[in-house]
Amino acid sequence: MERFIRIGVVTAWPEADWHSERLLASCARRAEAAAIDPAELGTHVEGDSVVVLARGAPARQFDAFILARGFGRAGDPDVQFEIYRALEGTGALVVNRLEPLLSAQDKFRTSWLLRLAGVPTPRAAVAQTEADAERALVSLGEAVAKPLTGSLGDGVERLGPDDEGRARVRALVARDGAVYLQAWVPHPGRDLRVFVVGGRARAAIERHAPAGEWRTNVVRGGRTLAVRPAPGVEAVAEAAARALRLDYAGVDLVPAGEGATVIEVNGNPSWRGILDATGLDMAEVIAEHVLGRALRRRRSNDQIVLERSTGAIHG
Repeated sequence: MERFIRIGVVTAWPEADWHSERLLASCARRAEAAAIDPAELGTHVEGDSVVVLARGAPARQFDAFILARGFGRAGDPDVQFEIYRALEGTGALVVNRLEPLLSAQDKFRTSWLLRLAGVPTPRAAVAQTEADAERALVSLGEAVAKPLTGSLGDGVERLGPDDEGRARVRALVARDGAVYLQAWVPHPGRDLRVFVVGGRARAAIERHAPAGEWRTNVVRGGRTLAVRPAPGVEAVAEAAARALRLDYAGVDLVPAGEGATVIEVNGNPSWRGILDATGLDMAEVIAEHVLGRALRRRRSNDQIVLERSTGAIHG
């Protein structure tokens, strides 16, 4: 009889974080699920092998890991970065993997990865001197200044190439050491969030900015409405998740003709707004995707063991 699939949900807040709670519950309906605090991970280097430990036991006891909230109140974040790399290096199934998560977190890296993949995305620039920042703003015209990392619309400013905008962008570089600018994409006070899991668009909402605000983030009072995007828009969202190599992602877009322009890609996205608007719980979709990958991997490994034990050869 095939043993249960075991899924470790890495989170420091299994009960306080809504998303972690949903993932644990969804995984538990399909498999054995356990919450793992990031501080409960460790490694041993033994001879020519590296053993990753989860809660004091070899991590191979788990068939898959979901990095729900990969950093917490205890432990060292830099150490945890390397443990996740080591975990992936042992061949463990990790969703989402660390490097794609870091790519999505870094807005400049997201911009150039999307461009390399041919995914429509606004022109962007990054500058480390006041003069370069001012020249970049003038070149882009109206632009949005964003922290290089961050979410929820925090620290986001819309700037024009006028005296006021140029002075502000210089001040941002002086304060932060660098600035990321993204060309402003006009939209009628609304944009789209498409949730992609396993390479497919699974749900979408239209986000409407509150009165007097251009940012559509739900935490800033944005309204949400369930929508079914055109196939071209879904294809762009799927291409964006693929370009960043994310198992699941929240892709923010502005529709343009038959397609769309990708504004941001979120590797650890919230789906509360999607659940409220559509009734679809993305935790269920993520858990089903992870279970499917884990089962396929186990069967593939079992087949390899069987072929080795029987001496079977496939040409």
